[in-house]
Amino acid sequence: MLQLAVGLVLSFTVGTGAASGVPATKTIKIVRTVHLEQPGMLEEAVVGWTGYVSPDKNILMEAVTFGGQRGFYFTVRGQSTRDHHPREPLLRRSTDNGRTWEDCGTWAAETPIHGRWILNREGPNFIYNPKTGTILRLDRTTETIDGILPWIKGSPVGRTGLLWTQLSHDGGKTWSDPEQLVCQGPEYDPTHWAPGLWYGQNSGGVQGVDPVWLPDGRFLLPFFGLPGNELHRYSSACLLGTWRSDDRGVDWTVTSYATVNPDCSYSGGDEPSIALLPDGRWLMTMRAYTPSNFKLAVPSGRFFTTTSDQGKTWSEPELLRFTDGRQVYCPASLAHVFRSTKNGRLYIITNILDQPTVACDPRTTLQIAEMDMKSLRVIPETVTVIETRNAAAGQPANIRFSNWRRYEDREIRNIVLVMTGDPGDVGRYESCGVPPHCYRYELTLPE
Repeated sequence: MLQLAVGLVLSFTVGTGAASGVPATKTIKIVRTVHLEQPGMLEEAVVGWTGYVSPDKNILMEAVTFGGQRGFYFTVRGQSTRDHHPREPLLRRSTDNGRTWEDCGTWAAETPIHGRWILNREGPNFIYNPKTGTILRLDRTTETIDGILPWIKGSPVGRTGLLWTQLSHDGGKTWSDPEQLVCQGPEYDPTHWAPGLWYGQNSGGVQGVDPVWLPDGRFLLPFFGLPGNELHRYSSACLLGTWRSDDRGVDWTVTSYATVNPDCSYSGGDEPSIALLPDGRWLMTMRAYTPSNFKLAVPSGRFFTTTSDQGKTWSEPELLRFTDGRQVYCPASLAHVFRSTKNGRLYIITNILDQPTVACDPRTTLQIAEMDMKSLRVIPETVTVIETRNAAAGQPANIRFSNWRRYEDREIRNIVLVMTGDPGDVGRYESCGVPPHCYRYELTLPE
């Protein structure tokens, strides 16, 4: 809807990787524009998914929510959100590769169940059939209690997460009725719907990610869940999807799980991302969590694992390091690894720190860096700032640049990242100092 004038241009000198042997003379250029402008400070716009929904046309869709940070302001203070009425969420479509956008639908983000119980429906993901163009919509539902944060003891979120699918054969204009995602196999049903997961006992889900396509036509979705009895110990895996020959849906399986041991992460390993390596292995990163109330053997780590047998087994998780051996320090925050089709290289986007921290902060700087594909280590000379706190503009010390979404532009093969600043664990209020707009960042990678 809005593609405004350039707000910020940043250029950084980066290397091309030890494996390539090319001197560090290339640059990554970051261009920021306003993607979704909001009229008032108290209602931010956040894109929860964005990407292509057609195999042969540059048609994009995105799912947008409003006012979640304001709702968090009330919840974190133990107040009800019953009188908080943000704008309805939006589905938006662009038929010209993101130059212009139009609204094309909504969804019920919250539906009352009974009393303080609410059915929460997160923003959808979309996956197209590369042969027919049929679009699959994937939603996650959880049950919540008004006034209780999802990760607080007593919240039902960790026991009630389910996935639902719908199909559209007309480009997203109409959708089939929702069907629960249940994995293939006689042992699975709507209660025991995936390996290690039972509705009412634990939970699983995906988070605003594009599929990673395999050479045989199947696709991967990074997947995390709570397959054990401890509702704070996450594990990561991949959903493997296969489009049915009759185009009437997708058959699902789940790889084996990987996690981070308790010495290195209180909450296991979650929010995974997946990249395919040139030697055929899959690389999966996992988020780790360092609590403030006891020490870990390895604090503030980011971990990765690989599989050479398509997820039947995973290697022992390794700590992410720089090529010079230093640990890459990270808060508990989102990370994506991916291969660029523009140059074939491996990159990671995440929050990188100079020293260890605890919990989820600081996320005041977001970076992209190249990884060496032989050692799977970060090349320090390539660390490039995408966004950072502007103290002079009054941005608070706890501002978060995280929970972004991205895709690769088909026309010019640059990375497009969309992100809204977050006031952090204080929530959004009138003088929080964090703009409510969603920004678009174009990351021009070297050839």
